[in-house]
Amino acid sequence: MVNRNNILYYLVIILFCFLGLRIAQLQIIEYKKYQNLAKNNTTRTSLTRAPRGLIYDRNKNILATSKQSLSVIVYPARLRQTEDQEAVAKLLANFIELSEEELLSIFKEMDPSAPLPLILDNDISIKSAIKIYENKKHLPGIAVEEQATRYYPYQAVGAHLLGYIGQINNQELKEGKASGLGLGDIVGKDGLEKVFDDVLQGDKGEARVAVDRYGKSLLTEDKEQEKIVKKAIKGTDLNLTIDIELQKVAQEALGEELGAVVVMNPKNGEIYVLVSNPSFDPNIFTKPVPNKVFNELMGKKAFINRSISAYTPGSIWKPFTTLTALEHQVASETEMLVVSGSLNINGYRFGDWTGEQKIMNLKEALIWSRNTFFYQIAKRMKPEWIADIGRQFGAGEATGIELKGEADGVVPDPEWKRKNMKEAWFPGNTLHLSIGQSFLQLTPIQAAKMYSGIANQGFIATPHVIKDPTKEGLEPIDGISKESFRIVTNALEECIARGTGQASKLEKVKVAGKTGSAEVQGYAHSTHGWFASYAPADDPEILVVVFMEGGGHGGSVAAPVAKKIYEAYFRNKGPVGPL
Repeated sequence: MVNRNNILYYLVIILFCFLGLRIAQLQIIEYKKYQNLAKNNTTRTSLTRAPRGLIYDRNKNILATSKQSLSVIVYPARLRQTEDQEAVAKLLANFIELSEEELLSIFKEMDPSAPLPLILDNDISIKSAIKIYENKKHLPGIAVEEQATRYYPYQAVGAHLLGYIGQINNQELKEGKASGLGLGDIVGKDGLEKVFDDVLQGDKGEARVAVDRYGKSLLTEDKEQEKIVKKAIKGTDLNLTIDIELQKVAQEALGEELGAVVVMNPKNGEIYVLVSNPSFDPNIFTKPVPNKVFNELMGKKAFINRSISAYTPGSIWKPFTTLTALEHQVASETEMLVVSGSLNINGYRFGDWTGEQKIMNLKEALIWSRNTFFYQIAKRMKPEWIADIGRQFGAGEATGIELKGEADGVVPDPEWKRKNMKEAWFPGNTLHLSIGQSFLQLTPIQAAKMYSGIANQGFIATPHVIKDPTKEGLEPIDGISKESFRIVTNALEECIARGTGQASKLEKVKVAGKTGSAEVQGYAHSTHGWFASYAPADDPEILVVVFMEGGGHGGSVAAPVAKKIYEAYFRNKGPVGPL
């Protein structure tokens, strides 16, 4: 018979063993867990934003930085506890730029679990800050704090390149979870700010503040109770190839006209200027933008980056048609053809920009951009020949510039038309392609890359705005003779000296280039104005492409813009300095 005392003895031993194991689990194995729980009952963790990395131009001018300003912020969790958000929005609207309706919309959409406060307004006046402080008890969750705010000292100059920042939205939150982004974070929304957001972000800081049992801060005025757990680490800086002074010249030269300017070193692909007009001030996006302001910018199509958007190029394409004709030996430098106001083929009229009748060779036709000459040599060519030469120079493919949204452009041929338009290719399509019309589309940055191949007589540069030695090499073009390049480059020099591009001519520096006027519909002027050029013609160190959307004839509207840029650059070797 089992002794009951022994059973009780063993049960006590087993019980104490379980208790010992549980104590060991709590005090040794799960020590950190319960320590953190206790700590969280007596302290509150506060995250601090890290200053974003700076963005510099090639001469160390600051293009994007951070400055201290008084910001109006909202703590979502605290505001969500009040039932009268309408009253808060109505009162706060008296002290900041946002309307009552805009504030209420923000309040209703914000997530109460956001670890960082949301910014409602920046750079408020001392007077406004005092008013908010005086009404503090009526504005739960609203505070005024001194914060580092993104600042673009050159405002609208270079806005499409730099981009802008803003508070993270739900879609960006899903995409950025792997990068440690959370509600309330500030992220790049466009331009380089978006492309290099993970580089510019930095690491958030963390601090613990003592709180009472209700979660209210016990922080004293001298902040002695605040404990910094982790200091914020500033983001990495970006160094650009851009020259902001030359960028200003280009932007001022465009004035109020729609368009774009690309200035590049054809020897290594460094972009000195990337302008799109109309522009906008990226500083306005450091806080919620009033609907009226945003709608005005949308109405002006100010957010379109025209430097990487595709348009019909017109006659700046003719040098590539010329190279095609020479390489396929369907035209020579000496052959003479009659040019006039139009050419009739199979009952269709193909016009020229002037009705003046002359006898010209290939070089003169390029200098004076005579369509009827190119129609005649186009009849001798296959459209695939022209398309192939264009593609060798980079047409129809994005350049890879460090920006989102770059268009590929279009280089049409019979296969493209069958696939995209479900139609056969007609002889007239080849004529239009030869002069850069119809389905053909290039971006200004793409035109710069293509003309680097002409400037370097067979070597193409890769456009880039971040200093990157791996992108500075030149890519050779196979199958085009030095003789063909000689004929084309000589014609481009003469185009400026005495042809359609004379409005860009300089006294002491020889410029080479080609004007373009692409026929379009829906504008006050019926043509896009283009001008693609480089200088000095015999040893190019700068390449300028100007595009004027619906601006008129390239020789009269785009070439003068390029001249102002050349004058600024070559004045004492211009503002472009060493990196």
